[in-house]
Amino acid sequence: MRCLILLLLLLVLPGIACTFEFQTMPQAEGPTETASSATVPATEADIPGNSQVLEGPNIDYQGIRFTLDPALDSRLYVFDDVLTIDGLTAHHTRFALAQEEYCQTWCLMVYPVAEFEQAFGSFVFPPAGYRGGAAVIFKAQEKELSFQNGSGDRGLETFGQDHYGVSNESLKYVFRGYSADQQYGIYVQVPIRATGLPETAPTTTTDVQDILEYNRQAAESMNVLTPADFTPDLDLLDAWVASIHVETP
Repeated sequence: MRCLILLLLLLVLPGIACTFEFQTMPQAEGPTETASSATVPATEADIPGNSQVLEGPNIDYQGIRFTLDPALDSRLYVFDDVLTIDGLTAHHTRFALAQEEYCQTWCLMVYPVAEFEQAFGSFVFPPAGYRGGAAVIFKAQEKELSFQNGSGDRGLETFGQDHYGVSNESLKYVFRGYSADQQYGIYVQVPIRATGLPETAPTTTTDVQDILEYNRQAAESMNVLTPADFTPDLDLLDAWVASIHVETP
C-alpha cells in the first residue's frame, strides 16, 4: 500500500509543479511592464525631433521670454520650424500647446525678419503666404497692444480664401507685431469663443453681399462685448502677449 501511495505522489507532484509555474510567470512580468511605461510616458516619447517641452509659467528659450498663465496651460511645446521654397530656407520659432506640424490652433511664432527677407524678398505675417495663403475675412475688437520690447495690433479674426459667415468654430485671437528694433516679427494665434456667436457658420445663404452684411453685424455685436464675454478672457490673452520679450540669444 505504501508503495502505491508513493507511486501516486510521484505522478501527481510534477503536474502540480507545472501548474504553479504557469500561473506565476505572468505575475512576474506585470511589474516590469508597468515600470517601463512609467519611466517613458507616451506623451514624451511621441515628441517630434524638432521640438522640446517647456514647463511654465516662466518660459525662457533662446532669447524669447514670456509668462504662460496656468489658466492657459502648465506647459507647451517649442518647435524650430523651417520654411523651404525653391531651395531657399528660413527658420522661425513656434510655441504651441499641441504637437502640430504647423500653426493650426494655438501658437506663438517668432520670425527673424531679415532672414525671411533675404530668402524670399519680403516678410509677411499669416494668413498671407509666400505662395498664395489666405485672407482675413472678418475683424473685430481691434486694439493696439505693446509687449516688453515691441508693439503691434491685436484683434479677433477669421481667415479664408472665400467669404463665409463668422462663427466660434473659425474665430481666432490674433496679434501681429514687431520688436522695437524691427528684427523680429511676433505672431500670436489662439482659438476663441464669443458669447452669442453661433458655433458653426450659418449656411442659409451663399450670396456674398448677405454674408458681408452678416459679418458686419457680427462685428458690431462683438465690439460691444466685455473681455470676460470671451473664452479665453481677452484680458488674459492680452496680458500673455504683453509679457513677451524677444532678443537675439
